[in-house]
Amino acid sequence: MGKREPLLEENPRCLPVGMQVGPWRVVGFGGLGAYGTTYQVERVGREDEGPFALKLAVYPGDERFEREAKLLSRIRSPFVPRLHDQGVWEFASGRHPYLVMDWIDGEPLYEWAARRNPSQRQVLGLVAQVARALADTHAAGGLHRDVKGANVLVRRADGQAILTDFGAGDYRGAETLTSKLLPPGTPAYRSPEAWAFLSAFRRHPTVHYPASTCDDLFALGVMAYRLVTDQYPPLTNPSVPGSEVWREGGGGPRPPSALNPQVGSELDRLILRLLAVAPEERFQGVAQEAAQAAERARESIPPERDTPLFRWSLGRGPGWRSPEAVKWAEEREAERAELARRRAEERVRAASAAVQVRPVEFTWTWGVEGAAAAVAVLLLLMVGAALNRAHELLEGVAAEGAAVAVGDRRLHVPCETCARKEREESTATVTQPLPEKPLPGQRKPPCNKNGQTELRGGCWYRLNDAKPPCAEDNYVWQGACYAPVPASTRPQPAADPP
Repeated sequence: MGKREPLLEENPRCLPVGMQVGPWRVVGFGGLGAYGTTYQVERVGREDEGPFALKLAVYPGDERFEREAKLLSRIRSPFVPRLHDQGVWEFASGRHPYLVMDWIDGEPLYEWAARRNPSQRQVLGLVAQVARALADTHAAGGLHRDVKGANVLVRRADGQAILTDFGAGDYRGAETLTSKLLPPGTPAYRSPEAWAFLSAFRRHPTVHYPASTCDDLFALGVMAYRLVTDQYPPLTNPSVPGSEVWREGGGGPRPPSALNPQVGSELDRLILRLLAVAPEERFQGVAQEAAQAAERARESIPPERDTPLFRWSLGRGPGWRSPEAVKWAEEREAERAELARRRAEERVRAASAAVQVRPVEFTWTWGVEGAAAAVAVLLLLMVGAALNRAHELLEGVAAEGAAVAVGDRRLHVPCETCARKEREESTATVTQPLPEKPLPGQRKPPCNKNGQTELRGGCWYRLNDAKPPCAEDNYVWQGACYAPVPASTRPQPAADPP
């Protein structure tokens, strides 16, 4: 075999449909993150096993993938994707590790809630399921360390919450991969004790913050608070105004019901306990107890009180839901379910219509001519089956305008499907442009000289260590990521970004 030439399509951020990564064939695009891209794939030769998710490292030699694989291989949970395979894919840029997990057809938690008006029982059920995922992770000796709405998918088929993206996770015996005091994670979800550790050991050359199960439960509390109020609690970073509530002896955040009167007492108590200032008050760090508390609260709510959490309004904004928007989302969901049903039926029909090539038996008593004829028939059948398979692949992806993998070569149908999908994904869920005006509750000039920048009439923190695509709730300005400086509490835009 000749040396395989690298192709332009071989970009880990955007593989064309039909490309093969090890034994896995790309059939769709999943999402683009800061360190990895997710694709929907199928196993070559075993396509009937269903779709899987392949997470491919953006950067070669990323050691986080090996750590994530070891952690996932230890976890047994119906609320965590299973690990099926891991490997390395060679690009011109180097060796990029990949993981293959269950494919979860679902929506990110906050997007799911923004398109619906969930009830208290629904929310408590989701919180309980994420707590169960954490309990199973902790039982395996691991920590997630990045619990947030973007890492929780609500499965479309049954509404079950699945905790994903263990790339920032840790487990007993794992090597330290970073030199920073605090582990990877999202600042808005960090516990007060993590920030206190940073303040106390900022100049220490070697120490690292020992994250615990209490940190995961605090992040779960932030997620739940944001889920039921459309707003974050005050930031725990002590350098930010409003963080005084997290100091030792502080009162903690306002109850969710103070921001959303629809939140009942059961949900209020659960979230405030998860957000307790003292770590030991968060169910003693036992996620299973948090899950049981959420389940008890869910069962204690009578049907007459199980009402929508948000008020109805014709507009959009925190704490409100539009009847038209919810109806539109329900219609789109029904269309998606119907499309999935039709595709499943097409796969069944294609499988039943597949040519079954039976071996041709012959004996040497036929003579040379008879044997040659039998071999010719067999070859014709095999070629016909191969052409039929190639035709099915072309029909399946021609509408997507991508490449079809046939061995080490590809048939190309000109289109920029993958690149277009990448742009849509990054615009819709990752990158938000800096707003034209200050956000509600955002600090306005004069800005503090300690790291604050004045832009478009508001004060912003420039995140020097971050580059687009930016983290959740950050904004892009001239190629850099910025976070708004709150006047008192975490500011929220008047409407969700498009």
